[in-house]
Amino acid sequence: MDELLSEYYDEMLRCTRCGFCQAACPTYDIFRRESATARGKVQLLLAVVQRRLPMSPLVSRYIFSCMDCRSCFQNCPGGVRAYEIFGAARRALANTEYFPMELARLGHHVEACHNISGEDNSNRLLWQDNLACKPRGLVCKPQAEVLFYVGCVSSLYPRAYTIPQSFVEILEAAQVDYTTLGGEEWCCGYPLLTAGLEIGDLIEHNLAAVRQLGVKKIVATCPSCYHTWREHYPAGEFEIVHATEYLAGLLESGRLPLREVRQRVTYHDPCDLGRKSKQFDAPRRILRAIPGLEFSEMTNNRANALCCGGGGNQESLNPDLSAAVAAHRLAEAQQTGATVLVSACQQCERTLSMAARREGARLKVLDIVELVKRALDTQE
Repeated sequence: MDELLSEYYDEMLRCTRCGFCQAACPTYDIFRRESATARGKVQLLLAVVQRRLPMSPLVSRYIFSCMDCRSCFQNCPGGVRAYEIFGAARRALANTEYFPMELARLGHHVEACHNISGEDNSNRLLWQDNLACKPRGLVCKPQAEVLFYVGCVSSLYPRAYTIPQSFVEILEAAQVDYTTLGGEEWCCGYPLLTAGLEIGDLIEHNLAAVRQLGVKKIVATCPSCYHTWREHYPAGEFEIVHATEYLAGLLESGRLPLREVRQRVTYHDPCDLGRKSKQFDAPRRILRAIPGLEFSEMTNNRANALCCGGGGNQESLNPDLSAAVAAHRLAEAQQTGATVLVSACQQCERTLSMAARREGARLKVLDIVELVKRALDTQE
């Protein structure tokens, strides 16, 4: 703990305990405990490093009960990099008795099966089985225009299958030359990074697999995959694009003529796409490009958007916390009067749609690629 946190010691001392992070923290909003805030966790870690407090299961629980949404950093007047401090703490705890069992299991799944669900990795394209027309060249096609990097959730969780299905049907409609890695795609590493685990082997494998195809542009529908490729993989070799950027370009170049969709929608900014990657405009450009669509912003939007509850591996570590945070965001979406809540993240869609079912909300939750696909299909 000392070695990993030593470089952040001065950073921790810069925390003035002003409370701006408290007002922005989704975890504090539920727990209402000082130790749930960024400033509270910083003080806990300082006490551990200064030998005033021993590491314990309770301290560890607070360190890991974080959505990793970076609202604290967004709202910190001093610019304290709390997310880096907590990341260092999680890495320090990864090989100790205080590491959560659920995260150890996650690490084992990825190490053994190369995905977060622990399934046979050759199943990564099962989602294509329900497509009316099987795409040609979907697997490991050399020199394609783009590589669609699907991600673990969309590949292996049936609730999210409609996202890659919709995206490839859009690519087909726009006559885009694309491919995927199929079973050669391994987890990007994001869930392990959040847990405090190493991802070097994953990076090495994925880079080699993409290089072998000779593809230079990678498009991801998953904001976490997109963020990880941009921030943790070697820079400059590939162009990394999120699906919203790519689709906005297709629409604005006239390659995707859309029919009218008469609905009122609101948009949820995913933490990994918005606050972490600063991609706010592309999704809104898409919504503006759909004829007949009425778009209503939530009060907390763009860099100040509330978390969906799906970050920081909390769905596994603390499902009640995840559900409560999702319910708060859902309530804000309902205040807009929208009938559709749109996001651009498969995890956001999962947590928010589950919240809508629990609350009995008459609000459909869709990924933005699903909405674009509907606009391709809608008949007058």
